[in-house]
Amino acid sequence: MDYPVEKEGIRFYNYYYYGVEKPITIEARSKAEARDILRSINGKLSTKYSESKIIGESVVIPLRGVSEKTIKGVKYIWVGEDKAKGGWLSETAYKRAVAQSKLKARR
Repeated sequence: MDYPVEKEGIRFYNYYYYGVEKPITIEARSKAEARDILRSINGKLSTKYSESKIIGESVVIPLRGVSEKTIKGVKYIWVGEDKAKGGWLSETAYKRAVAQSKLKARR
């Protein structure tokens, strides 16, 4: 069966550890890149992760206007790399862009 899924772009790779409730999520363009990042941060992980084994991995494609992340207290919304450099807009910029597009649609 052929599914129309975009082939390139940002993905969220979730790594699940035995005995740990929350997975580690890594934003990357490929599985190889995500695993390289995981290897590089391995020594910086808390004991609960570093002393446990990975038991699962999942991959999620971010959804426009739905996927969110918070960095240093600022909430970001995924809008796609064709709409913003890096694909993320701050929540404030996102709301402003949505309001502007609604105004344009009314005209």
